[in-house]
Amino acid sequence: MKSPEVKTGTGGSSSKDRYLIVALHQLMEEYGWRGIEKHFASSKHTIIYVKPDSFLDKVELRANVLGNHMDVDFLGFTPEKGLLDKVFDFNVRVVRKSFEISKYVSDEMKITSEQNLRNTVIIVLKQLEEVAEKKEQ
Repeated sequence: MKSPEVKTGTGGSSSKDRYLIVALHQLMEEYGWRGIEKHFASSKHTIIYVKPDSFLDKVELRANVLGNHMDVDFLGFTPEKGLLDKVFDFNVRVVRKSFEISKYVSDEMKITSEQNLRNTVIIVLKQLEEVAEKKEQ
């Protein structure tokens, strides 16, 4: 994975969280997920992904930054089968991961612990896809 090309602010923690979210985005794309919608704010970031050969309709990544921590909810959306899915969100599975930003982004704005980040994304995507596959059967 190449270093994210993000230039924001003075290099403080808000810049680091953007580097981390871009690194997660690049990993998602490496695994075949195409970002179709992106929203970046000062402490909340949202990206929506689709993948044609997946059992999931989409995956939504919602990141909330609190100090040096970024909580990321990975939401996997399966196809809605009926009214109950629409009313109660039975078609949504959430996996939350918490990242200590300084563990993954250095003061020089380089991604560190890349293998841990990569493993986290792989495991989350497998969990979401397994649930979707079981619902399909």
